[in-house]
Amino acid sequence: MNRRARGVRSYKITGFQRPLITRSVRSTGQDVGAAFRAAGWTVGGTSRTAAPAVAAANLETGEGLAAAFNGADVIAFTLPQDHRPGVALRIAANVAAAAATAGVGRIVLNIPSRIVETSPLGVFRGMAAARDAIITGPVQSLALQPKVYKENLAAPWSVAGIRAGTIAYPASESTCIAWISHHTLAEAVVTAATRDVAGQTFVIGGPEALSGTDLAETLSTRLGHPVRSFTIPLEGFRDSLNQMIGAPAGDRIAELYQHLADHPTALAGGAAGLTDLGVTPETFARFVARQSWAVAA
Repeated sequence: MNRRARGVRSYKITGFQRPLITRSVRSTGQDVGAAFRAAGWTVGGTSRTAAPAVAAANLETGEGLAAAFNGADVIAFTLPQDHRPGVALRIAANVAAAAATAGVGRIVLNIPSRIVETSPLGVFRGMAAARDAIITGPVQSLALQPKVYKENLAAPWSVAGIRAGTIAYPASESTCIAWISHHTLAEAVVTAATRDVAGQTFVIGGPEALSGTDLAETLSTRLGHPVRSFTIPLEGFRDSLNQMIGAPAGDRIAELYQHLADHPTALAGGAAGLTDLGVTPETFARFVARQSWAVAA
């Protein structure tokens, strides 16, 4: 039986996916609030102290989480890309406990990537432990495991290269990936919040498994000039991420792409998970068409 979520909290609303999740929930006529990982962040230029139904909380200690979740039927929670040992598990346990204290009816967990259940790699084991803490916790929960986001290609650091004629990514140009958009993710979150799917995990991806060459061809048509695919060496990719967001994040995320290099079809599926949810994924051509591909000043 389907259910209606009267109040939804999106944690944390400042990330790339959360604004779309928030708008998608609002479009159904439901109330939406937001919780932040720390004080002083903003929502669309509005300070958290001025915005309605916005709260600050500490994920790592759990301080303020129950208060932030108070009055919500559903928590839409995106697990942060924090790969320090034990941190993701501690965060997930805090969210599950706070949701129970606040009387939340359901948690929709969005995991940063697909989990390979049989792999011993730390990146998968850390995400799996966090997922299990929520799924087996006291509140009805389900998990979404998206593949790779199309928005990675439209980010400012990617657009400049694409405009110059190169699409660079840490995967072989022949590796096919079922890229998913934030729009599709948002639809999946809204659907998961209201359908009778608690306790399940959905691997979700786009409708097409596209190679780097496929992406380059579509972008070439859209931009009107040749675009080629280029594979970023994993060592440089890892070191750059560690420098930007701190170790061991770069090490763990590089593990994802090393696993992909060793298992080229690992990210090629996912449309079936969306079909199970009743969500129609956005095609890559549609995604490309609605981007401006302008280089930020």
